[in-house]
Amino acid sequence: MALFFIQRNFFIRCCSVALLSFVAVSLSAQIRYGFKTGLNFARMDGPSEMSNAGAGLESWKSITGFHIGLSLGYAFNDYVGVRGELLYTKKGAKYTFDGESYRIFRFDGGSSYSTGNSRYLINVNNAYLDLPVQVYGRWKDLELSAGGYVGLLVQTVGDGSLSYKGGKTVPLQNTISDLEFNFDHNYRKDEPGLGEGGETVVAVVDAKTLELPKTLGAYYDYPDDKGSLYNSIDYGVVFGLSYYLSSSLFASVRMQYGLADITNNNADLAKARTGDGNALLFRDDKDRNVVIQASVGFSF
Repeated sequence: MALFFIQRNFFIRCCSVALLSFVAVSLSAQIRYGFKTGLNFARMDGPSEMSNAGAGLESWKSITGFHIGLSLGYAFNDYVGVRGELLYTKKGAKYTFDGESYRIFRFDGGSSYSTGNSRYLINVNNAYLDLPVQVYGRWKDLELSAGGYVGLLVQTVGDGSLSYKGGKTVPLQNTISDLEFNFDHNYRKDEPGLGEGGETVVAVVDAKTLELPKTLGAYYDYPDDKGSLYNSIDYGVVFGLSYYLSSSLFASVRMQYGLADITNNNADLAKARTGDGNALLFRDDKDRNVVIQASVGFSF
């Protein structure tokens, strides 16, 4: 009898090991690892500030960035599966504001308000860690995919220029000479009211001679801290098409459409006009990321 139990236990253990080995091999055959890299054609999309005549004052054009990362997929069968990715990806836009505007000149003991025409040119470069999760369907060498993504903002910077022309103080209507500034923005680290570097611009405002920084920080025009302009979390939907050049090598194109408001409404400063008493206005609107990705990669 003892020999019977020993043999039975030995048989059960052998069967268990065989079953676990079979499951492990099966899962291994269905799990695929991958690597991809490529270019981003990114822009931002949102409502424009309007002039008094009803014309749009803002525009966003695409910038070219890149993405790189890893993927992990599980195939339910030869045709359908699910895939997750971890990507470092650069997004942003070439932002332009051109039209009627204002500037507030602050000095010890007070400030002067003026109206004129501003032209802002800002190249916004935001870096994210994106986690897309997609369901895919494959037929021969073609693969369609769709799903969603969540992104964590890890860096947000910008550079560009500002031209302010035709400025006149209110209410005295004294003329201000045309002014030219540079931008060097770090949207997470810059502090309110500060510029960069030692170079200055001289402005005569209502008989006061002011030395202004030539290079303005992201929040130079802010009297107090409103937080970072760009929110930490982005999310949205993705749609893609891939073509497999071999069993492992593929080329793909994908659209990433943001559903999250990527700007902090408490810090999104209006550039066209102010409120009562020349108080700064902040915009309660929705700006989103829109990205087209072209990639090449391997799947094993």
